Formats: sequence, structure tokens, C-alpha cells
Amino acid sequence: MDIGNIFNLASDIEGNDLLLAVINAVPTPIFVKDAEGKYLGCNSAFEDYIGLSKAKLIGKSVFELFDPKLAKVYYRADKDLFDSRGKQIYEAKVKYADGSIHDVVFHKAFFETASGKTRGIVGAILDNTEQKKAEEELKKLALKDYLTGLNNRYSLLKELNSALESMATENIQVAFMMLDLDDFKSINDTYGHPTGGALLVSVAKRLKETIRSTDFVARLGGDEFAIVLKKATTINSMKTMAEKVINAFTQPIIANEHQLNITLSLGISLAPVDGNTSTELMRTADIALYRAKAHPTQKYHFFSTKVSM
Repeated sequence: MDIGNIFNLASDIEGNDLLLAVINAVPTPIFVKDAEGKYLGCNSAFEDYIGLSKAKLIGKSVFELFDPKLAKVYYRADKDLFDSRGKQIYEAKVKYADGSIHDVVFHKAFFETASGKTRGIVGAILDNTEQKKAEEELKKLALKDYLTGLNNRYSLLKELNSALESMATENIQVAFMMLDLDDFKSINDTYGHPTGGALLVSVAKRLKETIRSTDFVARLGGDEFAIVLKKATTINSMKTMAEKVINAFTQPIIANEHQLNITLSLGISLAPVDGNTSTELMRTADIALYRAKAHPTQKYHFFSTKVSM
């Protein structure tokens, strides 16, 4: 029995009736094309995918069923498969008849009957939309801080390394700011960790609202945050930015119905003066941060006193 006829004819052989029933019950779209690329048959799931009944698509080519751009893609893939007489597996985004967009994997294979008279392609379209969504969520989780939604330490290092690589080619300087909340432990001890967590979320929100669109903010862990300034210009501009960050917290924050007045300390390192690598910049900014904490009247501190920008 011709492969295409499996989809079209209800044979009087019980086994083929069963095979036809199974193929139509499978939720995966399945199709068969002849050597000219015209559809010989399909299952019910393929009808749902394409939005046409089997009777309307049999004998039609991709150019009669899809828009020209997409038809060319399918035609080239089919031609490659006929030339190789092997198998094809590839991913694509497709629009179903109901307008929904799906991530799918095409599994296709060349076939030839024993007599050699009939040749064609049989294919199945596996929907992996949910898997793709899960993968994207995992990627986001790998780069985002679970509590605040800010970038995490890993994504910060990637961004800082990228900025340092661009520094030479784009003739820019990079500033790295490390900051933390003053006396955060006492807030946790007094009001509890839920309030401390709510406070960190609000701090993250204010930092995002304060920085420039070209800057990059991340949570390093605990109450420590960092900002990469990718377009550092002058010492005065860096001082202005540091003061802007600190002044963003002059107004109290409401966390779990508690009004909290907080202050920040901030350490700044500059590339290439204070380091050419992310490790060096983070180390020198950390030292500058603790110098700032040692002088409560000076809420930010540059690591180097010999900066010339």
C-alpha cells in the first residue's frame, strides 16, 4: 500500500485501519509529500495546524498553501532532503491556523517504495513551545536576582567584562560602583527578615529609577549592590552620579508598613586607573566602600586619589 494512501484510504485490512486510527489520534501534525513536493496526505492534527481539510490540501504544493516567503523556506528544505535522501531535523517558529505562534521541531525523512516508483517525504511537527518557554525562564533565573529582579553577580561580571573589552576599541572609560545599606543588620534584627527583604526590593527599584539608561545595576548579595557606569567622563560627573544615588534615599522607604530611613555608603573604582579586570575593579571598589563607611560624613569614596579623566 502506498504511504500516502495510508492517510486517504480506509483499507479492508484491519491492521491498516488501526494504523490510520492511531495516526489520526496522534496530536503531532504528520504529513506526506510526493516527489514534486505536493501533499499526498496528513493526519487530523496537521489539518488543525494548517487550517484546511485533507481534501483541500491533497495535491497542493507549499506555494499554493503558504505565503511566498515561507513557501520558499519549506521548498528549499524539501529539495535538500530529496537531494540527500536522508533525514532532516530543524527548529522553526510557525503560525498555526488559529494565529498562535509555536516553537516546533520538524522531523522529516525521504522515503522510496520497494519498486522505486513512489518517492516522497514524510514529516512530523513536534511542538516544543512549553520547553522553549521553560528554557527562557531558566536563562532569566540564571541572570536575575531571585528577590529583587535585578541582574545578579553572574550577569554583572559578564557586563563588566564586556564594558572593559569595549573600553579600548571605543575609547571610553569605565567606572564601577559598589554600595551597601548602612546598618542593614539592625533593620533585620528589629523588624524581621520579611521587612528586610521588602526593603531590598524597594532599594532595587529606586536604583533602577536613578541610573542612566547606559548604566547597569545588579545585586551582589545581601544588601550589596553594584553599578557599572559604561560612559564615565569626568571626576565631577562621577561625583554627581554618586551624589544622585545617595540622594535617591533621602526620602524614607515603606517596607511591610514600616517607615524606614536608610543611608548608603558607596565605593568607586575607575578603569584603567584602578584596574583593568573585573576582579581588580571589584576589589578596589570594595576597599573604597569600606573607606566610605569609616567616614560617615563622606558617603562615597574613590579608591584612587590620583585619578585624571
